[in-house]
Amino acid sequence: MLSNHYGWLHQGPWNWLVLMTLMLAGALIRHSFVARHRALTEGRRVPWESAGAGVVLILGLVVAQRPAPVPAHAGAAAAPGAEDKVNTSVSYAQMRAVVDQHCIICHGLQMQQKTVALHTPELLGQHALAVYQQVAVLRLMPFENATRMTQQERDLVRRWYEAGAPVR
Repeated sequence: MLSNHYGWLHQGPWNWLVLMTLMLAGALIRHSFVARHRALTEGRRVPWESAGAGVVLILGLVVAQRPAPVPAHAGAAAAPGAEDKVNTSVSYAQMRAVVDQHCIICHGLQMQQKTVALHTPELLGQHALAVYQQVAVLRLMPFENATRMTQQERDLVRRWYEAGAPVR
């Protein structure tokens, strides 16, 4: 049930803890429904404490797993040679070539997986954040890297997004 579209569940160093926390939260919430039913049939107060604990666990997991914000020009101060990579502009034509080779198969006019279409400049600009996250950050797309996207192409997507995701 947990697919690789949820990389935060299985790609981090604490993936086992994330899964155990989700299971515990689910068990606590389910227990609260069972206890609620019993309390209602016996005319007692409904014990919501375990449901609250489960919700707090889920919220804590969301906060703990959120991605760190990346400043727009963070790469420039990262390493002495990083300026060259950050300032290397990526044209729309270069990005279009990568999208056409690796993304259009599943996110084109005929097929739009997850309701994401990238066949026009406007649609690519609209989904720029998702493309950046899935390709450059999480490295989940292309799915199972079926089209053999290289690290250089992933870096190109990253630079394109960091440059403001130009579509002209």
